[in-house]
Amino acid sequence: MEVFAFIIFVLIVILTPFLFVGWVIVTVVRAVAGGVTHSARTMTNSANGGAALPGHTVRCPTNGCLAVNPSDARFCRRCGHGLPAAHRVQVRRAAVW
Repeated sequence: MEVFAFIIFVLIVILTPFLFVGWVIVTVVRAVAGGVTHSARTMTNSANGGAALPGHTVRCPTNGCLAVNPSDARFCRRCGHGLPAAHRVQVRRAAVW
């Protein structure tokens, strides 16, 4: 019985580094793929004149700023001036215990 437990222990010790290296490779590949996807979206948006998805952003009305902000933002990310009131949507949230 002790020999069987020792063999299991040795297999686990040998298998663990391979699993860790596989996890690291998958994580790096996912990060690179996410970066490529983000770059492709950014290039598509800049090709459209810098406009992001319609309805999801709002431009700052301040002269000299004109930064693109999320539609639910109250203040500009770049200059800090107030943004026009966005159309608010009622959202129901469920409690999570």
